[in-house]
Amino acid sequence: MIMLMLLIFILGIFIVVRQFWPVRNLEYIDYQVFLRQERDFRQYKVIDIRDATDYMANPTPDTINISLGRLAFTWEKYLLREDNVIIMSPGMLQSKKAVRILRKHGFDCLYVMK
Repeated sequence: MIMLMLLIFILGIFIVVRQFWPVRNLEYIDYQVFLRQERDFRQYKVIDIRDATDYMANPTPDTINISLGRLAFTWEKYLLREDNVIIMSPGMLQSKKAVRILRKHGFDCLYVMK
């Protein structure tokens, strides 16, 4: 019983630490720079990973809304593996999770908006 509890505790610690672990080769784009140089980013696809209700309440123009929970299952409708993808989200943890999901599906050119 103690071994099982210890195993569950270690697994929980691993899950928490993994969320904060840095993602290799991840580039960040400052939001203000993005707004000033929007023409330079026309060839990029910008995905907003907020929930659909949050997105509909405050939509971001020229973005694709794929909520984080649906990203692993619906990315093929909107994205190609060769696309340059910028991820917009309310927090860094969600962005990192989205990057990990897309990397698992073969994406290389991923950026996160700060």
